Amino acid sequence: MSNKLKVVKVNILGQDYFIRTKASSSYFKKVANYINNKTKEIIESGLDPDTQQLRISVLTCMNITDELFLYKNKKEDILNKIELKSNALLDFIDEKIK
Repeated sequence: MSNKLKVVKVNILGQDYFIRTKASSSYFKKVANYINNKTKEIIESGLDPDTQQLRISVLTCMNITDELFLYKNKKEDILNKIELKSNALLDFIDEKIK
């Protein structure tokens, strides 16, 4: 990743956005593709992309945020399990050393 800011153009829901970033353009294109795929799912549920863009955008944001929260919770659960097992292993080693 470069430290220099550059402008990346992405298209989301038929509109171009120019983003100033240090990240690679390929990264933001992946982000835009993900958003467009999620948006397409919402549109396919029956919303009109010509008249309900705000509603589509909000529902897309809610779906992506829900995914984010699920992944964060899953990560926390895994870290908690690792911590418990690590502590149990350390206790076991301490007992064997004594």
